[in-house]
Amino acid sequence: MNFLKSIGWETHLKPFLYKKLPQKTGWSAVLGTLCAVAFIIMTITGMILAFYYVPSPDKAWDSVQFITNEVPFGSLVRGLHHWGAGTMVLLVFCHLMINYLNGSFMAPRQITWVTGAFLFFVVLGLGFTGYLLPWDMKAYWATIVGANIPNSYPGIGNFITRFILGGDGMSGFTLSRFYAVHTLILPACLLIFMAMHIYLIRVHNLSDPRERVAGEKLPEETGKPYRFFPEHMNRSSIAMAILLVGLFSLAYFVPVHMEDKAGTFIADYLPRPEWYYMWLFQLLTYFSGTWDMIGSLVIPIGGALLVLFVPFISESRMKGIINRPISLAIGTTFIVCVTFLTVMAYQEAKPYNKTIVIPSGTLTTEQKAGLKIFVERECAYCHNILGKGGHRTGPDLSNVVRKHRTAKYLANYIEKPTSVFPSSTMPAYALKPEELNNLAAFILSLDFKKNGQPIEVSTEELRKSWK
Repeated sequence: MNFLKSIGWETHLKPFLYKKLPQKTGWSAVLGTLCAVAFIIMTITGMILAFYYVPSPDKAWDSVQFITNEVPFGSLVRGLHHWGAGTMVLLVFCHLMINYLNGSFMAPRQITWVTGAFLFFVVLGLGFTGYLLPWDMKAYWATIVGANIPNSYPGIGNFITRFILGGDGMSGFTLSRFYAVHTLILPACLLIFMAMHIYLIRVHNLSDPRERVAGEKLPEETGKPYRFFPEHMNRSSIAMAILLVGLFSLAYFVPVHMEDKAGTFIADYLPRPEWYYMWLFQLLTYFSGTWDMIGSLVIPIGGALLVLFVPFISESRMKGIINRPISLAIGTTFIVCVTFLTVMAYQEAKPYNKTIVIPSGTLTTEQKAGLKIFVERECAYCHNILGKGGHRTGPDLSNVVRKHRTAKYLANYIEKPTSVFPSSTMPAYALKPEELNNLAAFILSLDFKKNGQPIEVSTEELRKSWK
């Protein structure tokens, strides 16, 4: 009895465990518990991985290989961490979306919603920072593309990119910075917001499904109570068992693929992020030039602010999915759009259509030589011309003439991109001066008003004609 008193059983723990919840609480309420369980799994597996991981460009990739192939159960632990990350993003998103559709963010639970939204953003941040740590090609290039998204922001864009990367480009500073943020700063933020979230839930309780209008007086519940323990924990235990079986199955039967070490040159390599960021990468392809900021700033940042301030801008007092048709329409539209963008992103992640657009007019000897270099170096993999050809990870080269670029400017940019644009993600090409001039001449020939109508030709056919 003295022991129970010393741990505050009667005053703190017992009221916490046996707290009454609304009797009509649905199964969706277990999502909050599953989010906490996923975080615990990520913490345990992350600590095990940290025992063996070396956060340096020279050792990171090798240390992950060692974990996967040499450490007992290392592949399983890494798989749990990998699949757990994506699962945690999905669980927090579903938890947030269901509460939005039900109107559970209304008074007095506005700050509960805000802390939940911050938890979602922190989880996304953990996914982004953890993505780089294996230091393979996929992680390296996807991080470069992601870190360069703020470049289109006026005034502070370049500063933000340099701050993220720890300098002008990817380096050991980038890796150590991401490692520190991933293992120290963001987990601390997650713990703080999680503690606040749980505290506010204990203060205001779960939203009662019987409510049709926020704040309405409800009759006292009768019959068997529904408590956090044992009733809610019984449900949560079933959901936890399903979650654990699913994660262990994925970790065992679908081991995490490791790509080549960062820095390996692959001409037609396509940077791509994890599935929960694919929609954003696809969104960016629809905005270029002066419209870049719409896809990189206005939509994502504006959307995040809307999520945060939903409780303060929503005028409806109705609760429950059935009673909130507008919210249901907005939520459904959002899910459909994100799903569509994600599917489109995976479609475009397939091998690209190897064609190139050139002017119908006769090219000079210098321009023909530049065209050959353009094809052999797989420039069309990143760059398109008039929206056709490769993936849109690089700018459309048909815009170069309109920007009044000179051959010297283009040659310097191709030879060493970061000397012209410090945050460029384009790799440097070791070409001879004559080759640089020829390639620049071909790019400048893409003036379709001057050199003839655009025609689309197969790069394979061009290669055959050069043999």
